[in-house]
Amino acid sequence: MSLTRRHLLQGLAIGGLACASGLPVFAGERLTRIVALNWVAAETLLTLGVPPLAISDDRYYRVRMPTLPLPDSVRDVGPYWEPNLELIQQLQPQLILSDPMTPTLERRLNGIAPTERVAIYPATNGAWRATTDFMNDLAQRLGVEQVASEYIAAGERRLAALRATLAKRNLPPVCVAVLNQDGRHAAVYGKNSMVQDVLDRLGVENAWQGPVGPVGLAMVSIERLAERPDAHLVYVDIPTTSARLQSLRQPNDLWANLPAVRRGHTLTLQRFYPYAGAASVLDLAERIAAYLDSATELAHV
Repeated sequence: MSLTRRHLLQGLAIGGLACASGLPVFAGERLTRIVALNWVAAETLLTLGVPPLAISDDRYYRVRMPTLPLPDSVRDVGPYWEPNLELIQQLQPQLILSDPMTPTLERRLNGIAPTERVAIYPATNGAWRATTDFMNDLAQRLGVEQVASEYIAAGERRLAALRATLAKRNLPPVCVAVLNQDGRHAAVYGKNSMVQDVLDRLGVENAWQGPVGPVGLAMVSIERLAERPDAHLVYVDIPTTSARLQSLRQPNDLWANLPAVRRGHTLTLQRFYPYAGAASVLDLAERIAAYLDSATELAHV
């Protein structure tokens, strides 16, 4: 098929020859060649056993994402807001799944292959539901519906089992925070975030009940992490903040005097991405549940 004819077919697909699920696919051609600029899409493809051709920022992905590793075959096309268009074109994708982008970039990507925006967050109905709905939709397009249904069913059972285990414990409120680069502030997660949905599904109170932005995030001073002295602190130790955290872990500083830190009521997450897919939702639930199961006492009935 010539490049001109290929582009014509893509244009027709975008214009209306889309399947019922909304994704354009060439007639008689199985959908397998996907560039995932969006990390929810990348993680979901890996979970379904269909690795993407390429993703954005693969080095950072490997550092931040806690779930399935990227195969060596997956290419890096640079940052999602400025991807390597020449490389993407060379890869000849059937589909590009992207974060929201500028109209100019969207036109250029659509000139290579049909391009679809993936916008999961804010997850107003919960991250697990939003990410599994996306997984089901993508699985239908890929022809791997059974893989998705079995994965989701197993995930539902596991979340229920974790909640049942924690129901036997005296559970404290939990705050999940990421230290800011300035060392004096932290991002905390609340309503509409992946963290909130995980805590809700585990039956755990979120210690942060204050206002948050559209994606469930608020930037607060370190001192505010002490407002709930009974809370346990789950903090994210990612490469961009590790050095700053080390400097804060000194005697008599703000960090060391937080009630949770002083009492040893902390869990460190070294891999965490707050806007990820269903596998990351389950992974976060597993890690928080395991910590609380070991750090709390059995409830007296």
